[in-house]
Amino acid sequence: MDGVLVNSEPLHEKAQDIVCRRFDLDVPTSISPIFKGWTEDRVYAYIAEHFGTGSATVETLIRAKHAVFASLSDELELISGAAELVHALHNLDIPLGLVTSATRADQERAFAKFGFFPYFSSVTTVEDVTEAKPHPQPYLTGSERLGMRPEECIVVEDSKYGVISALRAGCHVLGLATTFSCGALDDAGAHAVFDSIEAIEPHIKELLKLTVV
Repeated sequence: MDGVLVNSEPLHEKAQDIVCRRFDLDVPTSISPIFKGWTEDRVYAYIAEHFGTGSATVETLIRAKHAVFASLSDELELISGAAELVHALHNLDIPLGLVTSATRADQERAFAKFGFFPYFSSVTTVEDVTEAKPHPQPYLTGSERLGMRPEECIVVEDSKYGVISALRAGCHVLGLATTFSCGALDDAGAHAVFDSIEAIEPHIKELLKLTVV
């Protein structure tokens, strides 16, 4: 979802900055890029360990981050071309599944804002798995919920950890360079890499034409 359907990275960084200032955590902005693709548990465990003052637990920081992010939801925007791709694939009767490291609350908030609920046959959030990306469990769960074998699924991923997760599950993976560079996604093993949703759409349709009997 984040980085493929919605451009949430700026809001996550804004919310993180607000939380860190609230709890007097002197986290340099230069370190933010290493958090890309990480789960929130991992991010705030790192922040607490390296910059914590003992005034707040990891759980407290995560709860505060969720509250701040929710308060910023009006600022959430779509990735260019995302809605058009979702509508086009839905109109072709292609079942769509979401596999996200976001919470269920954040996913539902985004879906409600942009009207995505009718278009997705299944949703798998971080709360539905015990192992996060790059472990294959998220995509194994997502494909199962779609009623598909992993090798029948085409995945669009913006994160190198997501690319690895989907590859380990056995999916065909397309990289979208919104969060990580084309080079990073290519190095992670994506079958093909694109710099926009608009460039991905014809490639997906070509794959479907070749694989759908």
